[in-house]
Amino acid sequence: MSTDTSPPIPSRAKIHLGQRLKRPPRVRAAGALAYPAFRWFALAQFISFSLLIIQMMVRGWQMQELTHSPFMVSLVGALHVLPMLFFGFFGGELADRLPRKWVVIFGEVGQLIGFAGLAVAAALDVVQPWHILATTALLGIVMALVSPSRQALIVDTVPREHHRKAIGAYMVVVHLTILVGPAIGGPLLTGIGINATLIVSTFAFISCIPIYLLVRPLEAQKRTPTKGPFAKNLVEGVRYICREPSLRWMFLAFFVMVLFVNTWGGLFPTIAEDVLHRGAGGLSGIALAVGVGALTGAVLAMVLAGKVPDVRLQFAGGLLFAAFVILLASSTWYPLSLVATTFAAACGAPFFISNMAATQLNSDEEHRGRVISVRYVVSAVQPIGLIAMGALAEVIGPQLALGGSAAIGGSLLLLIALTVARKDLFSANGARPERTAPSTADNTAV
Repeated sequence: MSTDTSPPIPSRAKIHLGQRLKRPPRVRAAGALAYPAFRWFALAQFISFSLLIIQMMVRGWQMQELTHSPFMVSLVGALHVLPMLFFGFFGGELADRLPRKWVVIFGEVGQLIGFAGLAVAAALDVVQPWHILATTALLGIVMALVSPSRQALIVDTVPREHHRKAIGAYMVVVHLTILVGPAIGGPLLTGIGINATLIVSTFAFISCIPIYLLVRPLEAQKRTPTKGPFAKNLVEGVRYICREPSLRWMFLAFFVMVLFVNTWGGLFPTIAEDVLHRGAGGLSGIALAVGVGALTGAVLAMVLAGKVPDVRLQFAGGLLFAAFVILLASSTWYPLSLVATTFAAACGAPFFISNMAATQLNSDEEHRGRVISVRYVVSAVQPIGLIAMGALAEVIGPQLALGGSAAIGGSLLLLIALTVARKDLFSANGARPERTAPSTADNTAV
């Protein structure tokens, strides 16, 4: 195992040039990928997320075929996220109390059960809407309990000075799955059908679990597990966020985006069939365009990290994301829809990556799991937007519902930029040194 030989760096200390020169050549060249723990973790996540994307794409299309209802289609996505609202805080507590690696492994076993439940119904050819909704809700519960540990485990696999690189590399892997998932799932869906795709993806998912056993966290052993009553720890975590000015506006911006703009995928099956009249092939093309755009945006965000302040990446990316979603909503021409989808995903990725990275890097180790869990709980407002957009689409049509929601989100994000985030936005004139444990008195966006 290749590890960094320099002594641990204090949480508020800068990394000096002399320390950088002492890094092994392999570490300098590969960054986070030089560490086997991170490589195994990234590989397992690549397999897990790719198959999850395939499952969710197929489940949405299956619901469209069974009901032809925009509301029911959007409900599939909503139930995958809604449990975060009720279980997200418990996930943060698990991340701060228990070994994160094992929380993730048990979560993957739970996700396999959710896959297998619908696969059995598919094998028996008895799938009903409630089968899709129930097993998707189970996947959502597992995601709520595991996601904070999964996010926090990223920085447990590399030394502290590589935390930002690890987060950036991880997000590229995640966005690569957004491309690979549809690229594999689309041909499977059109080639072997819905039921067979569900069964194949379930069996393939088994392979990622033993890979997690190979992950050997580097930093986790140095962490002091959180103790004390759950409610007290939760309140302390929320107060910690409220004390940090930049964390406050980042959470507010994230709330707006997930509620109004990032709900766009909920109507993809309806857009593909009822607006573009392209069927399952059209849905696969849209999903593939999302993957291409998201991967491009993730790479761009990683390249710009440290060169452009995260605050500017967030607002520029978020506003352009909303604008291209509005373009997608107004389009009835398939090629234009693909272009709009690609650019929307490419602009959305820098917003969410910068927001997530700045949130993690501005949180100290003691509170990181709970801070991440609050972020996931905030993401649980997405089902509200999905359900509202689906219900509105039943009345005014999917195009007006999608475009109107994105317009509201973009307007609110611009308002946040000009008010509560104005100081950070207009004072940021270059990359700032990252701080793993920021003070509570003076915290700015990384």
